[in-house]
Amino acid sequence: MKNTECCEWLVQNGGPIVRYLTASEMTRPCASSVGKMREELLQSSAVRYWTGCLTDRTAFSDIHGSRDTCFENAMGKLTLFGVRKGMGDLDRRCEPYLVWLKKVGEEEQDVLTVFCRSIVVSFLSAAGYTTEKVVHDLVIERIEQIHEFVKRRNYSIYVDRSKFKDIPRAYDSYPLVDPDLYPDGNFPLPWIYDIFAFRANIHYSCGDHIRSMIEDIISYIFDPRYQQLHEGYGIVRTGKKRYHVMGWDVWLPGYNGLHTTTFKMACLVQRLALMSSFARVRSSKWFSENVNMLARYENRPGHYSFPKEYIREKKNAYYVTGAHMGLGEDRRSARTREIESTWWMRKILNDFDSAEGVKNA
Repeated sequence: MKNTECCEWLVQNGGPIVRYLTASEMTRPCASSVGKMREELLQSSAVRYWTGCLTDRTAFSDIHGSRDTCFENAMGKLTLFGVRKGMGDLDRRCEPYLVWLKKVGEEEQDVLTVFCRSIVVSFLSAAGYTTEKVVHDLVIERIEQIHEFVKRRNYSIYVDRSKFKDIPRAYDSYPLVDPDLYPDGNFPLPWIYDIFAFRANIHYSCGDHIRSMIEDIISYIFDPRYQQLHEGYGIVRTGKKRYHVMGWDVWLPGYNGLHTTTFKMACLVQRLALMSSFARVRSSKWFSENVNMLARYENRPGHYSFPKEYIREKKNAYYVTGAHMGLGEDRRSARTREIESTWWMRKILNDFDSAEGVKNA
């Protein structure tokens, strides 16, 4: 099935979210039809639910966590749905987070504050707030900090735990990330949240130099030595007798083998779609093998039906683990898996084609 025919099928059979995403990102319909679809999108129960989950609270547990009302999950879902700056009630809902970013930058930093700040900046970037000065400046700062570390290709990030006698017994199974790597709180390794900001800004006019640094960071992530680091990196020291389990590293599902059913494989589809914007990814064996593997779930020409675990929708779970892949379709319908699988596959392929087209233009 040709791309146009597939998109027409999605528009005809999908709900308001699938229709809007397909029409706005994959086709060239008239402005009036997209405008109508945008209104239907904003009025959909799924968008209204997740917009209501933006609480404007900025404590650590309100930004990072598994609850639907945590900023990372609510904004993750809204950006997935195509809700962007200037649409509906989003600007008013996001204003408290922009204010917080300005305020927190004036305070003493620690690694957990930087972590939360990176989450907020990344999803605001994904929602189109890259033109906000505080967002743009913090993204560039983060890119430069990570690049300064990764350009040395240092993968020896751990330190002998025996030198730290105050580590709680509860953390015995975790390696300690060397505190000397983040004395000012600026953790130098990439988090998965950073990738959302990189993706948003690599399409924004950030300049060839910044794009080159982003691709260099992606290359660091694709090194086998990085993929062998402890899940979530380990623990970080946040003060005397104060330690915290750190997350989330940029794991690549299927990097060490395909057709596995592990926790990390659950975000395979999401990671492929997220990382298809980067040239280093598109030319990788990891990307091509996993896309080819997904292609085996084609149930008729141009249509797909992935395993349920690849397009999960779970209440109170982490968006970045692929636990919120639903697109507002009725999950009781037998056709939902085909609609959502087909949309996700088309998104991966379209993003790949678009990025390659820009590169070759």
